[in-house]
Formats: sequence, structure tokens, C-alpha cells
Amino acid sequence: MKWSTFKKRSISRDLTISLIMLMILFEGMLMVAVYHRQERLLLAELEEKADNYAQNLSEVLVVPVWDYDDEQIVKIGTGFARNVLLEAIRITDADGSVLFRAGEARDFGRQIVRNADIQRSGQTIGSVRFYLSTEAYREDLAQLRDAIILVLMASLVVIIVTTGILLKIFMRQPMKLLQKGIARLSQGDYSHRFEEIHYNELAGIADRFQQMATEVQSRERSLQVEVMERKRAEERIRDSEAKTRALLDAIPDVMFQLDRQGFFVDYKGALQGLYAHPGALIGKNLNDVLPPKVCEIYFEKLRETLETGQSTKFEYEIPLDESPAYFECRMVAIKKDQSLAIVRNITDSILALDEKNRLEEQLRRAQKMEAIGMLAGGVAHDLNNVLSGVVSYPELVLMDLPPGSPLRQPIETIQASGERAAEIVQDLLTLARRNVSVSEVVALNDIIEDYLHSPEYAKLKRDHTHLRIELELEPKLLPVTGSPVHLAKTVMNLISNAAEALETGGRISITTTNQYIDTPIKGYDDVQEGDYVVITVSDDGIGIEAEDIERIFEPFYTKKIMGRSGTGLGMAVVWGAVKDHSGYIDVQSRESIGTDITIYLPASRQIRRGSEDLVSPDEYRGQNEHILVIDDVPEQREIATHMLEKLGYRVTAVASGEAAIDFLGHEAVDLLVLDMIMEPGMDGLETYQRILDLYPAQKAIITSGFSESRRVKSAETLGVGAYLKKPYLIETLGLAVRRELDRQPVG
Repeated sequence: MKWSTFKKRSISRDLTISLIMLMILFEGMLMVAVYHRQERLLLAELEEKADNYAQNLSEVLVVPVWDYDDEQIVKIGTGFARNVLLEAIRITDADGSVLFRAGEARDFGRQIVRNADIQRSGQTIGSVRFYLSTEAYREDLAQLRDAIILVLMASLVVIIVTTGILLKIFMRQPMKLLQKGIARLSQGDYSHRFEEIHYNELAGIADRFQQMATEVQSRERSLQVEVMERKRAEERIRDSEAKTRALLDAIPDVMFQLDRQGFFVDYKGALQGLYAHPGALIGKNLNDVLPPKVCEIYFEKLRETLETGQSTKFEYEIPLDESPAYFECRMVAIKKDQSLAIVRNITDSILALDEKNRLEEQLRRAQKMEAIGMLAGGVAHDLNNVLSGVVSYPELVLMDLPPGSPLRQPIETIQASGERAAEIVQDLLTLARRNVSVSEVVALNDIIEDYLHSPEYAKLKRDHTHLRIELELEPKLLPVTGSPVHLAKTVMNLISNAAEALETGGRISITTTNQYIDTPIKGYDDVQEGDYVVITVSDDGIGIEAEDIERIFEPFYTKKIMGRSGTGLGMAVVWGAVKDHSGYIDVQSRESIGTDITIYLPASRQIRRGSEDLVSPDEYRGQNEHILVIDDVPEQREIATHMLEKLGYRVTAVASGEAAIDFLGHEAVDLLVLDMIMEPGMDGLETYQRILDLYPAQKAIITSGFSESRRVKSAETLGVGAYLKKPYLIETLGLAVRRELDRQPVG
């Protein structure tokens, strides 16, 4: 029974409980009194028996003790010992010597003890001590207690049954009649009469309900007439409002009614695309819902509109869903102290205009780069012919000049200028060779290492003596497909640019890594999902001003001060090379803190020729084992399937954990290649947990495009054999699969 049942009051129940409690209390007290009285009587009776036994025994033993008749003493003692109430008896002479002993008193607390002197002619000639058992006394008390409890329970049953019958006759039936009549009145049966109720107390209540029913019936009739009239009026109002609302909803504006103090009085119109729901603004002030700068504009225009009576128009920006939103407001006075603000969300228009400007800027930049490329291709050959003499002949002349010749310094200056011009021409040639046709499998780590051992880097170190290079290169970096020359030029320009940003020396960090890209990169709307090789060049130099970041890739744009080299073509060369390799570039910089330039180049699955540390494919070739690939990305499933089939495995690929469980329900496999992140649905850990219910010893390896996470660790704890970080080479995948298949189960 629920507690709520006891919380509801019931007169019959409360009365029954009260009577029962009263009778229990009365009978309990009576029974307790009877019990204690009988207890005292039984105990007194036993005590009296003990006194009689003591007196009789002392009198009977006078002669045998005086005559030292041991045989008679034993007979008398034995006769008394046969008494069921007697537990122990001991008879002694005047000296305390034991003449007779029978039984043993073990629990003195439950016995009645008596001592009696045996006297003859006023002289004590011995004594007797005996113990009477109280077991019979306690058994009588127990029987009395049981009888009392039985009587109490029987009387309780009688009281409950009797009370229930009486209450049903004298209370419950009349109350049910009253409740039934009230229910019929509440259902609208106003003609009902309480004729079956004859008790004065309930008859008065019934008469009052009858009177109330009559009043309610009269009121209902009058209300029905009023309701009909109101319904007709409301229908006319709804028709009018529906027409007005349809008209207002058809326009993409919302109209706010504002008073002179800036409080929202009412609204009409569109509900979407606003800073907040219009209904939530009613009764609030502009200061409560809008940013301070926007409030200043609103109050200024509100005051101007109410004072001049002329309409005003203005635009403003408010953050909406963590993105900037743009609004247009037309304000017109409708009363002396109220105005109407017509607000429209123009974010789409503004963004469309910005996108148009951005595309036009990209087009202008692309046209500029193409024009420079055409120019560079046309003049580079002639310039190189001219510069060959400027660079080569000064070196021959310097070999013949004596060390102290005054002509040495001017000629060395000519030579340095020629070399500088040759570098500019080389950059122009790099720009001219757009849409590179050279397509080789290139190891980016090797290009970086080659540059750090080149004469160009040695010269850079001489010019920047406090320069410090920190390398963090991914040992298993995927190769890329492209032009080694252009990629080498890109690496050189990135490091050279970073060195120029270090005023008094500092750190340049070069990092390479493999990364799976499936989200947009800053500055690019469409990014091809897949595996990428990422190179990041970071410095802690002077940084780039925010307004200059968008221009650093323009040809001949430079802000290098006196004492620093630079043609203004370095970053343009980088931009062109990245674009030609279908890559992406991201620049993050803060003034006086440093710059991070990150380049994403599509990874290649081809094996680079000349790799020295490749493992023989025979070491990880399959033996027709069945492998289940589970990945939510179609390209990843296709790549893994092709790799494994090429290695000699039978492969089945599914797109989700649910599909994998369904497949394994009717067919077993030797190994799972399981993606950790799968959306929507179960991820790799949950999928593996469910699969273990089907096959507790199922072997598996985990793949993921993210770093090793706690869920990957949990999967390894369950029994996953290896973790592969995307993107992976065929060698890496093959070795992991072969090792897991060959692994012997523990225990």
C-alpha cells in the first residue's frame, strides 16, 4: 500500500483505530494487573511450601540425628529428595559434618533456599539445607501469559469485526449515499434528491448541496447565453487577427513597439532570426537585452524619431549563436511617446556581399599571380643570361686581384648583388612553373633534413648566429606526391621567413605529423576529406600584424626593414606550391609573440622507392584469414579493404558497429579492424564490448584519426591487440594485423 493512501483521512478508519487502541490499552492494563497478582500468589504459595518443608524436616530428623541413626537419616533424606520440587538437600550435625546429601544446586538465582536447625531440648544438634526449584512456578506463569495473550488477540478480533459491522451500518452506508448523490449533482443531474438519508447530521449537508446545485444550474443557463455571444465575438476577432497575422508573417520583419524610456510594449511579425524571441522581450528595457553599443544607437534614433516625427534607418551587429548577425531597423513615431521599430535580419545579405567580395579578391589575386607567372616565364631566361656574367666574372676578377686592392670591395658588392638578383630570378621561375608536372613520391622529412645540411641553410646560420632550430618529425610520416624542387623551395622559404622574423635570435620549431582531416580549415570552405601530411613552422619572433596576414602571399609584398633581406616573393612561392599540390595553408600570428604557419598536403599511399627500412611484405602477408573492417567513412573502408586484399586476406567491410554485430551474428571472422570514432551510433569501444558477448576471444585492432584516448585504453584493456593512428601505411597495417593474428591467447 502506498504512503499516499495513509495520508488521506478516513473517519471510519480513524474511529476504528481509536476504538481498537483504547480496548487494547484497557485490556492490556487489566491483563498486566492480573498477571502480576497471580505471580505474587504463586510465589507466596511456593514460599509457604518451603517453610512447611523446613519445619517438618527439622522435626522428623531430631531423633535420628540425636541417636546417630545414619540409616534412618538416609531414609528420611531420600524420601524428601523424591519430591519433584526439591532440587538438592543437605543434612549436617552440630559440627557441620554432612550426614546426608542429595542433588546439586547449580543456579541459585532460580531456586528457593531454606535453612532449618535441628534442636532437642533447646540445643541445636544439627541443621538441614534444601533448595526448592521454581520451574513449576515459572511454567504456571508462562501458561498464564499465553492465556492472557490469547484472550487479548481474541478480543481484538472481536472488536475489529464488531466495529467494522457497526460502522458499515451507521456510517459508511449513509456516507456512500451522500457521496453518490453529490457525484450525480457534479455530473449535472440537478433533479436528484437525497431522500434515502435520514440522519440529521448528514441531512443538513445534503440540503446544502441541493441548494448549491440549484444555484449552479441557474448560473449555467445564464453563462451559456453569455458564452455563445462571446464565441461569436471571438470568432470575428480571430478572423481579423488571422488576416493581420498572415499579412505580417508574410514579410521577413518583426515590428516592436517601444515607449520613450526604451521598454518593449508589443510586437508583431516574423519570429525567426532575431537576437531573442520577441515574446521574451515584452516588458523589458533595451538595456536589459541588447549590448551597450547597440543600445546607444537605439536610444539616439528613438529620441530623434520622437522629436522630429520623421522615420530613421540604421544597421547594427549582434553576436547570434556564437556568430555575428546583422540587422536593419526602420523606426517611425506612432504616438507622442511611442515609436515602431521594424527590424529585419540582413545577415544573409551581408554575408553574401562579403562572400562576393572575398571571391572577387581571390580572383584578383589569382589573376595577379597568373600575370606575374607569365611575366616571369617570359623574362627569366634573358635575365639569367645577363646575370651569369654579373655573378661569374667578378669571381674570376677577384682571383687575380691582390688582397689589398681598392677594387676588391666594389667587385665583391657587385658579386653579392648579382647573387641576390639570381635568387629573385629563381623565385620568379618557381612562380612561372605553376601546375607542376613532376609527380614523384616524396618524403617530406628527407626534404627538411636535406635543407638543414644545404649551403643555403649554412648561409642562413651565418646571417643569424643566434638562430636555434627544434625538430619534431614524425618517424612514420606518410609520403606525398609532387615536385621535390617546389617542396624544397617551400621548406626553404618558410624557414628563411621565420629566421627574418627573429630580431635578436630565437627559436624556430619544425614539426611534421600525419593527420586525418574531415573538418574545414580556416580560410577554406571546402576541404577534401582524407589523410594529410602536416608541416608546421613556428617562430617566437615579431609576429605579423592582423591587417597584413591576408597580404603576405601577394608577390613583392614585404614589410622587412633595413638590414633584413627579402625579395617579397617567398610566401608567394609557398602559396603557389601548396595550391599546385592541392594542399591548404593556415597562418596564425600574434605581434611580439610569434607566428605558426601550417601546411596540409594530401598523403600518398604509394611506397617510396629507395626506402631502406621497409620490412619485407612476406613477413606480414596473409593466409586467407577473414577480416572484418568496421569504419563509417567509405574512403577509409575502401583503403583498408584494398590494402588487406593485396596482402592476401579475405575482407568484409561494414559501415557501423550495429552492422558489424548483425554480420557476426551469423558468421565469425578471424580479426576486426575497428574504427574508434563512428557517428552516429556506437563507437569502437561499445561495439567491441557487444561483440565480446558473441565471441569472448575475438581478436581486434583499433584505428583512429585522433590521439590515443581513454576509450582506446579501455578497448586495449578488454583485449584489443594494437592501436593504429590514421593515416597508416600498408606496412604498418599489415604488421599490426599479422602480429595480432599470430598472438597466442594469454592463459
